[in-house]
Amino acid sequence: MASQSRGTDYRKLLIVSIIVFYFVLLCITALQSQTTISTGSIQGTITDPSGAVVPGAKISITNKATSQAISTGTTSSGTYTSGALVPGDYTVRVEAAGFKALTAAVSVQVGVTTSGNFKLEVGQTGQVVEV
Repeated sequence: MASQSRGTDYRKLLIVSIIVFYFVLLCITALQSQTTISTGSIQGTITDPSGAVVPGAKISITNKATSQAISTGTTSSGTYTSGALVPGDYTVRVEAAGFKALTAAVSVQVGVTTSGNFKLEVGQTGQVVEV
């Protein structure tokens, strides 16, 4: 009889553990979805005048209201992404060796991935092109 009672206790413990696990998983999923609902992002491709991609470009994205900035770079395919951003107005600055620096105003909205495709002009980095 004692061994049957122990087997029943283990089953109850297993069932309770599974229920708690799924509840925690549900809570984590709900929290993650809340953070993505209230943000937006910028994503794009940096190209040269001929349309070829520019790998290794430095990207600086600055929130105009808070002056908070993030830095990223383009991949080998010339693409970049900002990650989650608070909605608002941003300044995107792109710099790459052999090209004029580019500065552009970009607006980020809730739940929207804003296009940040830019074409660089050949020149020295010290020169700035505003879009």
